[in-house]
Amino acid sequence: HVPWGGGSFFFSPPSVRFTFTYTFLSLLFELCKPALTSISLLCKATNETYLDRIAAFGPRIPEEGIYGFLIEPSDRSGCSVVEPARSENWIALLERGGCSFIEKVRNMQSSGAIAVAVGDPDHIGWTTMFAPGDTSDVEIPSVFLSQHEYLALLYLSKLFSTPMLVQMLPDDLLTWPLLDVLVIVILSPSIMMIFIYISWRVRQRQRRQKDLAPQNVVTNLPVKVFRQMERKENEPEECAICLEDYVDGEELRILPCRHEFHVGCVDAWLTTRKKFCPICKRNVMDDHSTEATPLLDV
Repeated sequence: HVPWGGGSFFFSPPSVRFTFTYTFLSLLFELCKPALTSISLLCKATNETYLDRIAAFGPRIPEEGIYGFLIEPSDRSGCSVVEPARSENWIALLERGGCSFIEKVRNMQSSGAIAVAVGDPDHIGWTTMFAPGDTSDVEIPSVFLSQHEYLALLYLSKLFSTPMLVQMLPDDLLTWPLLDVLVIVILSPSIMMIFIYISWRVRQRQRRQKDLAPQNVVTNLPVKVFRQMERKENEPEECAICLEDYVDGEELRILPCRHEFHVGCVDAWLTTRKKFCPICKRNVMDDHSTEATPLLDV
């Protein structure tokens, strides 16, 4: 038997396979998502936290975080250098579009910002900000905001009469090294296959146990001592399992169907192979079996 072709997983109903696969992929996504969403932006005025995606270029957020006033510059796209804000520590809140991500960050760096947050007002979902070529000149961190986070922060920044103080923090619970994520992605299929194989083995063992006779039932079956002089004409002279002739004084196990075998031979057969008589295939669990009982369909 081939485990993957004969296992209960692949022959289970489609709804069961879908549920298992969906659960597995959801778990894998939740495990891998932290490597992409690794920055928390905390609004001090409302004490609300917004999750952002760090850019693929520029420095990382330090462990102690970055404090600054979130300000939307005069050029909300960030595609041009603007006059420095009155606050020394300010974080530029920009709108996606108009120019590349790297241009926005470079322009805001030249404008005196200590960090950049770019949001998409039109589309939901996350985007990782990439930049071609050499970006070693970028000295400030930048993050991407989803539509909900961007619109909420934009609303709050205009709600207050003074700039809103925020803190950018690396979330320890959400920061995993890339190597860890790669190990999970590589090992997860193997773990899934091992789980399926173990499930298949358990099911096979359970089915096999149903085909065997319990040891206590076999032990309680009657036993007689073979005597050549007492053998009737129609009784066999040899064990049908080992094909050895019976010898005077040997113990024979008598099954409910009245067939006889060496005790050691038939006990091993019933407890490790099948709970049926090797000759007539009658179930030894049926104490009321007689020669008139119909044979099993095999």
